Amino acid sequence: MKDMLQRGMNITQIAEELGRDRKTVRKWLEQDQPGSYQERKPVTGKLDGYKDYIRSRMAEGCLNARVMLDEIRERGYIGSITILRIFMQPLRPVVQSKATERFETQPGQQAQVDWGHFRIEHDGSFKRLYAFVKVLGYSRAMYVEFTEDERLETLMGCHIRAFEYFGGITQTCLYDNMKTVVTGHDENGEVVWNERFARFAKHYGFVLRRCKPYRARTKGKVENGVGYVRKNFWPRVRTFSGLQDLNSKVRHWLDTVANRRLHGTTFQVPLELWKEENLQPVTEISFAYADRLHRKVSADCYVSYEANRYSVPFTYVGTIVEVQDEKNGTLRFYCGGALIAEHPKSLARHQIISNKKHFEGIRTAASRPVGEPTPRYVPNAAPEVLERPLSAYDALMEEVVLQ
Repeated sequence: MKDMLQRGMNITQIAEELGRDRKTVRKWLEQDQPGSYQERKPVTGKLDGYKDYIRSRMAEGCLNARVMLDEIRERGYIGSITILRIFMQPLRPVVQSKATERFETQPGQQAQVDWGHFRIEHDGSFKRLYAFVKVLGYSRAMYVEFTEDERLETLMGCHIRAFEYFGGITQTCLYDNMKTVVTGHDENGEVVWNERFARFAKHYGFVLRRCKPYRARTKGKVENGVGYVRKNFWPRVRTFSGLQDLNSKVRHWLDTVANRRLHGTTFQVPLELWKEENLQPVTEISFAYADRLHRKVSADCYVSYEANRYSVPFTYVGTIVEVQDEKNGTLRFYCGGALIAEHPKSLARHQIISNKKHFEGIRTAASRPVGEPTPRYVPNAAPEVLERPLSAYDALMEEVVLQ
């Protein structure tokens, strides 16, 4: 600037040449040497201390900002979810989806059912779990249960527990082409339902419906429900001790998060709309959905089932009991139609699962001393005496005198 001034340029020309304000040029020309640049001190953001944790959790598959917000708030974060979403957005994978038309139903009219598949690490290898998801079409209220398979008996058991959770049954229920529900099509192209599951539906009074072939999105409410479980609940689970523990966690999540949130489509709380569903009552006559396997109770009060041993009350030692596996982490033991024991099912092998109450009283009953034989003393009876009249004795005396 000083060189340009010496060559005859005025302040206005220098400012235009350098693209600076005239006041700035004048100020710098008045100085003997350029001022030193003062580096701006970095400002610590509210999210900075949590960015490494967020990156690691997203690498593990946790992509839900709401879940992430709950986790970092437990670690002291006081900022908003907006800052978090802005930071997470560039780290998300690109997801493409196809547009579809939404179909709304009236209260109590329809429910939708589907399975979700989840993978866990167990004993150094990976194991698949299944999530039964049922969503009420009107309120979007949801029921979730994790199981070890998706067989017909398991499906029916999940339905019954969903009936109990919702407090009733919808008029219809929508499924895809799962083999446990749809067995095929007749010559007219009509769907052929699984005979046993059709009897199950008739028993409880709801009509079976199937979504359009190759259009799973026609049951989009439950499809979104499965995705919601995967994105919002599953990332919250770090460890669990068994299926019963996992189902306890998901039940707590349903009651405190899923059914109490403001739904993104209805902009209503599912729990509040649930009260308007007007569901059909559940019949008190149960449907025999699960087979019971017979096992003998050993002398140590245990029943063997799938390489594990489970205790029952000691009074049933030596008897044949029935084992009902709910496939959701719960085993029930029956005798004579009465429930005598219930245990969480172990995912491991060669385990012993006990209930201390099953052994209460066994020591008292076993340690009672057995008395020695005690003969009863019976004294000998007095000899019988023949009673005779005195005349008989007089006759004998006369015979003795004559001799």
